[in-house]
Amino acid sequence: MISIKRLKGLPLEYESFLINRYESFSTTCRYLEIYHPDSEINYALIYENDNLIELLMFENRGDTTVCMNGLVHIDQTIFSEFIKYIFEVFPAIKKVEIVLSYTSYMFDKSILLNSGNDYVIKLPSKIDDYILGLGHSTRKNIRNYKSKLLRDYQHVNFITKCGSDIEESTIDRIIQLNTARMKHKGITPGKDNAEMLNIYKYSQHYGVVTYIEIDGEIVGGNIAYILNKRIFGHVVAHDENFSKYSIGIICHLYLVQVAIEKRLSTFHFLWGDTDYRRRFLGEPHLLVSYFVYRAYSLDFLVTKAKSTLSQTLLKIRHSELAKPIRNAVKSYRKKKMAAII
Repeated sequence: MISIKRLKGLPLEYESFLINRYESFSTTCRYLEIYHPDSEINYALIYENDNLIELLMFENRGDTTVCMNGLVHIDQTIFSEFIKYIFEVFPAIKKVEIVLSYTSYMFDKSILLNSGNDYVIKLPSKIDDYILGLGHSTRKNIRNYKSKLLRDYQHVNFITKCGSDIEESTIDRIIQLNTARMKHKGITPGKDNAEMLNIYKYSQHYGVVTYIEIDGEIVGGNIAYILNKRIFGHVVAHDENFSKYSIGIICHLYLVQVAIEKRLSTFHFLWGDTDYRRRFLGEPHLLVSYFVYRAYSLDFLVTKAKSTLSQTLLKIRHSELAKPIRNAVKSYRKKKMAAII
């Protein structure tokens, strides 16, 4: 028998339960504390025969309940009970939002808001086994680029920092490189100073930073988070002046090596469909978000129409037919950003 107990505030005493149950970098009290400091969080303890089986954190925003558990697997039966409970306890709530679920659902009166892929590597026990699994050309290129880097520079250091050992200046440098890289590619950067500070704060709890230093200067690095046996890559960056060495690829391999040495089970690239993720043996795992409505309504029909249109436009935007347009937009942005700089 399923029973639900609701409490207010962050369930700090259940942080270890959240980590062991969900292994998700965005489903922790520390994450909500840092990234949603002004949110009025509630949480639902879900029991089956007096055994705690799920803990769902949520916030009521107007007529919508947003479930804050993201990057998780939760059975549809559990969500059904939770949604039923929300509609019974909060009469003003018209819909429940489910974000970034690895599980697809078939709810009545639901709308698929968006979908994408998290590319996941199943890690072997040895780095040599992982490298052998890569394609021949990928192995050859990595070996050649790394050899050239070590040949051209005498003082190359591969460094790993975890948790409280991570310095704010390191996070700042990697994000600066990421921002410069995005501008070079004609992509509008998405990380400002506030985001940098949040990343630094969260890294103090579950972060791992790997980076390459040449003559005392960081030229490439990764910011990631470790939750139980999973590692989530969040930010990757490298200095454009070292692109001829494919520093970004060498950084990725180094982070994978660290993950294997720490005996982690899976490496998550998270959302985004890029060729290097497949070359690094990432397998796509579907991520979906939904609205589940209390009843059919005008809002339901309008939102459904908007969602259908948005997904259709997204497919067209990422199709081969739209590639010339995408390239033209990137070229324009690169020229515009270069002029600003």
